[in-house]
Amino acid sequence: MVDRADIAGLPVERIRRILAPFDRVATDQGLSFAIEAPDGTVLLGATDAATTTITHELRVGGALLGRVVATGAAAGTPAIDAAIEAIATGIEELAELDRAVRLGGAPAGTTDPATLARELSLSRHQQRTIVSLVAPDVAGYDLASHYEPAREIGGDFFELFRIRRRGHPLGIVIADVAGKGISAAMLMAFARPVIHTALTAATGPAEALERTNRILVDELHTALFITALAAKLDVRTGALRIANAGHELPLLVPADGGPITPIPGGGPLMGAFARLDLDEAELELRPGDQLVLYTDGVTDTRSTTGERFGRDRLLASIERSRGATALDLVGAIRDDVANFCVAAGPADDVTIVAVGRNRAR
Repeated sequence: MVDRADIAGLPVERIRRILAPFDRVATDQGLSFAIEAPDGTVLLGATDAATTTITHELRVGGALLGRVVATGAAAGTPAIDAAIEAIATGIEELAELDRAVRLGGAPAGTTDPATLARELSLSRHQQRTIVSLVAPDVAGYDLASHYEPAREIGGDFFELFRIRRRGHPLGIVIADVAGKGISAAMLMAFARPVIHTALTAATGPAEALERTNRILVDELHTALFITALAAKLDVRTGALRIANAGHELPLLVPADGGPITPIPGGGPLMGAFARLDLDEAELELRPGDQLVLYTDGVTDTRSTTGERFGRDRLLASIERSRGATALDLVGAIRDDVANFCVAAGPADDVTIVAVGRNRAR
């Protein structure tokens, strides 16, 4: 293995720490990761010219610093594309922040506020390419979401995607890293493709979260933890299976006007214990029903007096929008939260997802 002392202006050990959590994924998928210089010289890792290759450029301030390269039979699949993007984003963020420190001859450990703001704004833009805000088109269903980090870059993530298995069920993931800022964002960038791959390959959402947890515990050794909810929706029948690792309980909004009901279940958050031993909740999403998922940034939002937005206000917001489209429902919750903390500003990332089954015509 080639191993240079410096990559993209960063010590190689920092790059290793970004790559290390992906080792288990790479082994399972028969992949190799490498970092190349702009001229193609391999700086870290190894490549195999005989197999499929995908690359993602590393750029800071428009300058090409190198490339992240993956080789192997699985290269080019959506999950591996996401993993490569996550690795590249993590390296670019570190390189950009180091660059901000060095600009203008600033002493080590200090930054120019205007420059750092610009760099973090770019990091936020990069992160939004990882947190997909566009839901897939699913016949018979209405999907919508809202994501707003409290800082320039955040630790919430979610995904709605069609699983490449029989019937193409809808995969649903929402998660919250227990932290903020760059460290939480990097853990988010790592965990998202891992959960995506696990939910695609596992027999159910509980097994998917269990697999992800093992990687977090065995490989990552981080002081940060993740609350996560994963679900599989059979779009033909409305059958829904949900596993919850310490996350906020999802809410079922029935079409018949019945009470908005939390879906019970849950276990420890991911990354803390070797096993989760999660149970799965099973229910049917009937025509006209809606499922609302959110992170604790919604209910924990505070006004200038310190009062929490809380669960009761959330339920009232949903009730006022009962029967609306998923987009309007998410928009109503978003606006109520924003108006509640208009002067104080959000203290945590805010993520809201709504999945509705259309009424029969």
